Amino acid sequence: MFTRPLVILGALLLTSCLEGDPNPFADAGTSGDASSGGPSSVPTGQPSSVCSQQSAQAVNLPFRNEFSDRTVRLYWVNYQCQEVAYGAVKPKTTYVQQTYVGHPWRVRDASTNALYKEFIPTTTAPPEVTVP
Repeated sequence: MFTRPLVILGALLLTSCLEGDPNPFADAGTSGDASSGGPSSVPTGQPSSVCSQQSAQAVNLPFRNEFSDRTVRLYWVNYQCQEVAYGAVKPKTTYVQQTYVGHPWRVRDASTNALYKEFIPTTTAPPEVTVP
């Protein structure tokens, strides 16, 4: 009886949190080639609706790019649920980003902007975030 209104309400809430372009670099010409050989990784699709939460617990979050031929880009999800570009990780390298517990991060393909991974540190000793 109330299922349809709840589904519509949920969709509206999700849309309002994802204001702004969730793919800010969709047209940017960047390095990396998603069509070339190497490991295949299926993008995760749409990002979740999480936003950064206030926290004083600092974290060193390592990102490892295991692709042999693709550069990935890192995005912090701010308090308004918008992605903020924080740089790129070249193939077969690791980058450590200082952040905070409860701050979401997304890893996207630098060439196609496909979302590969979303991660939220929940402790001050998070695991390495590895792509693919």
